[in-house]
Amino acid sequence: MNSPHSIFATIRMGLVALGVVAATTPAFAQWTRVAELPASDVFAVSARGDTIVATTNSLAYVSTDAGASWRPSSPPGVGVPFLRAVLVRNQRVFVGTSGQGVFVSDDLGQTWRAFNEGLVGGLFNTQLDISDLQLRGDSLYASTLGAGVYVRNLAGAPTWSHFGEEFEPNQASNVIALAVGGTRLIAAAGGNGTVFFRDPGDADWTQSFLDNVGLHPGFQASSAAWTGTGWVVGVQASRFVFRSASGQGPWSFVDLGLGVVSSSALVTRGHRVFAAFNVVINAVLSAAIEQSADDGATWQRLEVLPNTLVYKMAVIGNDLYAGRLDGLWRRSTATVSVPGNDPRPAGLRFALAGPQPVRNIVRFRFDLPEAGPTSIEVFDVAGRRVAAPIEQWSSAGSHEVSMDTRDLGPGIYAARLTQRGAQEIVRLVRVR
Repeated sequence: MNSPHSIFATIRMGLVALGVVAATTPAFAQWTRVAELPASDVFAVSARGDTIVATTNSLAYVSTDAGASWRPSSPPGVGVPFLRAVLVRNQRVFVGTSGQGVFVSDDLGQTWRAFNEGLVGGLFNTQLDISDLQLRGDSLYASTLGAGVYVRNLAGAPTWSHFGEEFEPNQASNVIALAVGGTRLIAAAGGNGTVFFRDPGDADWTQSFLDNVGLHPGFQASSAAWTGTGWVVGVQASRFVFRSASGQGPWSFVDLGLGVVSSSALVTRGHRVFAAFNVVINAVLSAAIEQSADDGATWQRLEVLPNTLVYKMAVIGNDLYAGRLDGLWRRSTATVSVPGNDPRPAGLRFALAGPQPVRNIVRFRFDLPEAGPTSIEVFDVAGRRVAAPIEQWSSAGSHEVSMDTRDLGPGIYAARLTQRGAQEIVRLVRVR
């Protein structure tokens, strides 16, 4: 059974302990930190209309003017653990906590009351360990880390009720995330490569195998999003994003080219999907920010943020918000091109132009969103620079350059492309 901490917080604490990620993150050119919030963990973000709410360890921060100004809420209660989930509906704010269930505020965070009537029945009170909140019509759904999903009708029902019995027999009571698309609900649940879907009128949830074959131990769906025409699912401990037109099999999958993803966050703006894929690159925890304009079939990398973990994201207007381990950050999406509309890449792209392993010469291919000074450096596994950097002024667009590697011994190296503070890293293997 999971601890009371979210899967994302567990990943973060483990990586900090191993020295993979530092406690603070430098600012990145495309992003601006929302200064009214502390530069520490922001676990959840929810936006509706001009109202945005972001949650930290003990408080919610509220903006009612599309992010122009912010104010902290009062504490939901005494000793309430961190606020892992948040949802805004009209002037009401719901937060889900780690171990004390759900709280509601009818005045945008000025006062709170417990909202746990009927929220019972989980082993060791896991029904109070809330991982996500979603709304479908007048029904509020709460996923838990250990007791499946609960539902409460906001228009009439005075209590929560357990919503489905399929999770426990399928070893999927840990439900990491919920998503709503049309009338369908998707639950990212279990550590065997499964999601569950449920439509109005269904007697219970139906299990769906992401690999279309059966159980896949170790794969944990960690996020899901509906684009208006299809579903996209991010999976922990996998290289892939999974997609389906209906939210059930058959699933197709796309290799992101990032290596193994530790967790992910997905959010949609119309038919575009924005994603943060948390990965370890060259022993540094990083968040690869990407977008897809075709239901997850292809992905466009916007940037890679080193020393960063993204918990959740939200979109309001043209602004993309990211709740990160170092605060709440935002960037504009207005200047992000949609593939096919602008020949310039929206972010750095960096790859080898030839096969691996390399011998005496390595060729790099890179794409730049704008003209400017660029550098390519090569480092060994200890983080030492082992070759003279390639430094030049490059125009926007695609380029290829070569580097002499005869002075490098056999082994594994990391090549890093840098332009205006943005970075991309590729691995190269040198042999004689």
